[in-house]
Amino acid sequence: MKLYAVCQSLQDAEIKQFCFNDCGKIQIGGLEFADMAWWLCREENCPYLEKEESIGEVPFDWGKEEMVLRKLKTFGEAPTVREKQGDRWS
Repeated sequence: MKLYAVCQSLQDAEIKQFCFNDCGKIQIGGLEFADMAWWLCREENCPYLEKEESIGEVPFDWGKEEMVLRKLKTFGEAPTVREKQGDRWS
């Protein structure tokens, strides 16, 4: 299972709207990596994803995880709640 990280330092407003309000699958608790704050997620099919890059396996207290850095779309580029398709929205 992959661990996805979204940078709060660069996309705070998008994380609040998309990850906490619209999707709700963001994990509470984050990490500090590369001198920035990151929120973690395990959702593979993010409708707000602009791009992502795997940085390989990263060791954590609980073991190694494949970590993927994500950049979310900005507000004008992201789907609205009405446009989302899938198991949570119609």
